[in-house]
Amino acid sequence: MSCFCWGEPSRKDQRGPVFRTEPSSRVEFSNSSGTELRCSSDGIPNPRLSWQTRDGGNTRDVPGLRYTRSDGTLVFPPFPRSDYRQDVHDTVYQCLASNAVGSIVSREVHVRGGKSVF
Repeated sequence: MSCFCWGEPSRKDQRGPVFRTEPSSRVEFSNSSGTELRCSSDGIPNPRLSWQTRDGGNTRDVPGLRYTRSDGTLVFPPFPRSDYRQDVHDTVYQCLASNAVGSIVSREVHVRGGKSVF
């Protein structure tokens, strides 16, 4: 007798994460434009997306300078030049996709945000 259940997929039906899209390896933006780093992945169960720094530390929201949307996009909104921070605007990030089966890390993304160019 078999059961069609709506819970977690059985272990044999699970798949580790695979990237669908990864950000470019280099992203430059001005403080007046801001930018977004997009990352998406597939897997069963659905992978959870997060961002980490080169040293493996998880990124945290920095009010007005950096935050992660629920879809896994890392957002750098426009910011006043006086709010520039090297640890936020000129550093390396990686997208991390993880589920019950495993985790994968994207290529390094060198982010450089700075002054507007006119």
